[in-house]
Amino acid sequence: MLSITTDYLAYPGRDKLKFHYVHAADDSMRIDPSISNIIDTYILTRSYDKLFRQWLEGIIATKPLPKSSDQLYIAYGSELNARKSLTDEVVYHPAKYRILFGDKADPRLQARFIIVKNTDLVLNDNDVKSRIINRINQFFALENWDFGETFYFSELSAYVVSELAPDVTTFLIIPTQADQVYGSLHEITCEVNEIFVSGATVDNLAIVDAVTAERIKANGKIITSTGANSTGIQSSIL
Repeated sequence: MLSITTDYLAYPGRDKLKFHYVHAADDSMRIDPSISNIIDTYILTRSYDKLFRQWLEGIIATKPLPKSSDQLYIAYGSELNARKSLTDEVVYHPAKYRILFGDKADPRLQARFIIVKNTDLVLNDNDVKSRIINRINQFFALENWDFGETFYFSELSAYVVSELAPDVTTFLIIPTQADQVYGSLHEITCEVNEIFVSGATVDNLAIVDAVTAERIKANGKIITSTGANSTGIQSSIL
């Protein structure tokens, strides 16, 4: 049942007032509009991959450089920013190749390979060398590797010998630097923004009839891993 009350007062109001509301969170609540999730992206562009491989093959004379972080942001930022959350921050890291074995590799990563053929078969040395280089390139195919991985020569050796069996019985790696010995390049690591690529050519292969201590420079000092400091990322101007 409704009842009418008259114990209230009414006054003419005002308009065109500016209303300011200040919000304060409770002690148990936190308002954090800042970026809280950093996403590191490592990008290997197709153009850099194509030019780098052409440089390895001697097609072009100038070694290409990866794009800078700013160039990657300009190229991919607008598309990725449309998909990220407000609290996400995408950091663009240019990826680069680390060359192994060949003359264009870092001196401490240069090597030659010793091969022992099956003596029961009549084989052409140049054909064996060519097939080994093809298998090494297949082993280091881009789809087989990720950034920052570790190279183990035992895996490469097992792959090459299995692919060329029964023609090849032994496949060893020997460093070219005088201060390195057999085993120095059996394990190689790279930086998180790097990915391995082979620079080996047929000139880095040697076919022998037997493996001796002199040929592998075995002097009692066995090293199982080596590494090199990253020199940073440089970039050319578009």
